[in-house]
Amino acid sequence: MSLPIRARLTLWYVVLLAVVLLVLGGFLTLRLHAGLIRGLDESLATRAAQISLGLQHGCEGEFQDVSDASLVGLPQGESGAQLLAPDGSVSESAGDPAADQPLLSPQQVADVLGGSTLRMTVPASGDAEGFRVLGISSASCPGVIVVATSTDEVQRSGRELLIQLVIGGPIALLVAGVGGWWLAGRALAPVARMTREADTIGMDRLDERIEVPPATDEIQRLAVTLNAMLDRLEHGVEDKRRFAADASHELRTPLAVMRAELDVSLRDGDLSASARDALESAQEEVERMRSIVENLLMLARADDGSLELLRTSIDLAEVTDAVARNASTLARPKNVSIVTDGPSVSVRADRARIEQVVMNLVSNAVRFSPVGRRVAVTTWARDAGAGCTVTDEGPGVPPELAGRVFDRFVRGDAARANDGGSGLGLAICREIVAAHDGRIWVDVRPGAGGSFSLWLPAEDPADASV
Repeated sequence: MSLPIRARLTLWYVVLLAVVLLVLGGFLTLRLHAGLIRGLDESLATRAAQISLGLQHGCEGEFQDVSDASLVGLPQGESGAQLLAPDGSVSESAGDPAADQPLLSPQQVADVLGGSTLRMTVPASGDAEGFRVLGISSASCPGVIVVATSTDEVQRSGRELLIQLVIGGPIALLVAGVGGWWLAGRALAPVARMTREADTIGMDRLDERIEVPPATDEIQRLAVTLNAMLDRLEHGVEDKRRFAADASHELRTPLAVMRAELDVSLRDGDLSASARDALESAQEEVERMRSIVENLLMLARADDGSLELLRTSIDLAEVTDAVARNASTLARPKNVSIVTDGPSVSVRADRARIEQVVMNLVSNAVRFSPVGRRVAVTTWARDAGAGCTVTDEGPGVPPELAGRVFDRFVRGDAARANDGGSGLGLAICREIVAAHDGRIWVDVRPGAGGSFSLWLPAEDPADASV
């Protein structure tokens, strides 16, 4: 599952910060350890030099006193000193009991006697923390002076730092995550605003544009690009609408002439049967073309807002009765009955346009009804308005088609592509109802018949009294 970009930005920010904290914590831990060890080495070197200086007058009986005095600055009970013979055995020791045992191997003693200074950490029996050891050769005594102190304080400091990092790290990541989420939201706020604005721009609002942010950045360029795209879409749609309107208008005259010539030709009594059939077929096709052209012209007018409406007070029950009578000739070949029902409800609308809408719905219902069935047209009043519902006993509208059934050139059944329909009837119904500030919809009832409804606002009493 893909996360939103705001969540991804916050996640990457937190992950990057976690890596930085991990690296920084490791670096600080290592630097702290190295610094503390360096401090121990410097302190041990000072103590070893003091012991070596104190033994210049001889080793007999002096090592214990000199060592006790030199170890005063080191942790009491955790530091010690020893004088190792050339064979690696302990000649004398002072301080921590661990100094009673050799802290250097014979080979390491030999290396120090050869002129090297040895610094190392060695484990001590019963002390898992170990000791930091410094070994130098003695100028006045045969052997090696070894000074050691526990590394417990170093380890304790390291553990405290790790504990602080373990506690503080998640808190820092939590604060950074919340801050990153807020910052990402602030950074993406213009994109969210542009998304909301773009979502409201439809085919009927292509003249609107997205607000361009004042800052000169990628967000501004995105807004400018989207507005340029909307400009191209608006010009393209306007060109297509203008072409459809102009073409429909120009086709009306030649189609009217063709229809008139066909009517005149059909009045000739000397026509043969085959010629009459051909002319009647051509007359039907011309009439079909004329209907399509008129529908296209009406849709073009609806698109540019020039669809004229003559609003008067009309009774929907009277409209449905008139449509039922006119549509009876369409229903007679299939023996389909058209029945009307419902109360008288008044709306203020263009009667001719509303009759056209109801006729389209009834015609579709008759077309898809089985032979001998019934189409019902019912009026009703609700939601401060009135409307009617046309139902049939056909196959109904498939659910996958319900969202597109009012689109242009969409047909309910590909198998009926040649039934004379153009796929514009329901689109015209939607435009006419929308021009009346109403709404039209289909109820999906697969296998239970089709059901189309339209609703119009109720007549204003003030308008009715005029």
